[in-house]
Amino acid sequence: MKKYDGEFALLGMLIGIPIGMIFENLMFGIVLGIIIGIAMDWLANLWNKYR
Repeated sequence: MKKYDGEFALLGMLIGIPIGMIFENLMFGIVLGIIIGIAMDWLANLWNKYR
């Protein structure tokens, strides 16, 4: 079983940075992107485990 560890970090950042720009707080967007990337890795691992 393939484990995902950081594969979605860039995608999370690509989602988080525009959100931060909308709220005019780039640091918020970067942190949100990191959180989104971690969540997507976690969900991908759960998907592979229970699929």
